[in-house]
Amino acid sequence: MKTYNNCQADLFSLCRVVFSRPFTDRSGGVALVLVIWVIVVLIAIVGEFSYSMRTEINITRNFMEEEEAYQLALAGVEQAKAELLNAKDISKMYVDANDVLIIDPDEEAPERKGDLGKGNFEYTITDENGKMNLNISSMEQLRYIFMNAGVKSEEIDTIVDSIFDWRDTDDLHMLNGAEDDYYESLDRPYSCKDGPFDIPEELLLVKGVTPGIFYGTKANDKEEAIDGVGKYFTVYGSGTINKWTASKAVLEAVVGPVEAENTVILRESGQASGGNSEFFSIVSTGKNSDGTIKRTVKAVVQKQDNEMEIIYWNDNIIG
Repeated sequence: MKTYNNCQADLFSLCRVVFSRPFTDRSGGVALVLVIWVIVVLIAIVGEFSYSMRTEINITRNFMEEEEAYQLALAGVEQAKAELLNAKDISKMYVDANDVLIIDPDEEAPERKGDLGKGNFEYTITDENGKMNLNISSMEQLRYIFMNAGVKSEEIDTIVDSIFDWRDTDDLHMLNGAEDDYYESLDRPYSCKDGPFDIPEELLLVKGVTPGIFYGTKANDKEEAIDGVGKYFTVYGSGTINKWTASKAVLEAVVGPVEAENTVILRESGQASGGNSEFFSIVSTGKNSDGTIKRTVKAVVQKQDNEMEIIYWNDNIIG
């Protein structure tokens, strides 16, 4: 394939040959017209070649920077795992007023980010034992979480009943719930699971649960904001809540507003102790040098003594 410079050289050589001959007859005029057409064609070819080369260069650069962002996200996961493994006493963890998990009480403002090469990464760590287990939560607990998030009451009835229908083993739907007859009538049909949730994101398959409800929405002229419920649920662990690392909404749903408030006061005063946790979720985002390209990875790890096992992995997180 000729390079851009070679095409230019051919064009200039042809022009020198043609225009060095005197046009004293009609054949000269025809030759001039032909040369002009040849020049137009060559310009089009050179332009297309130049454009395709620029496109390929941009694609290559974007692919390279996306891969770099992914590797930076992986570096954040490894940094988070190291932070958990180096924890002096996991039972003294607590969540501060900004819902940040404090693993080492001596380090009240952990800097969970770093620079590496031309890019950077940042990550969060969340205690899964501080969340409500979707597979054993009661109707009252589920209702409280959705109500506290700002979901409308009529939608809550449908969602809670449908959650119970999704996780029970029979094919009889509750008053506002749904079974196979509903799910198989959708544009993209599927069956009701009739079994336990495997991941919290499975909620998005349940009747009434929209991405806005799961991930959250911002307020606008027509609707109030919804606090995404996804962050309050888990499927890991025995279901016993670690009150020192649970959000206030989860505490209120499980033990009531009064005890929840007392617990928040105690942990903010540095009296957290005795929490039992072994499952943690890590969400790490890697970015290129100017922040225009990023990749996010989510992992759930199980920590037992000085060993750590990844039990869930998703490297296609949007955000």
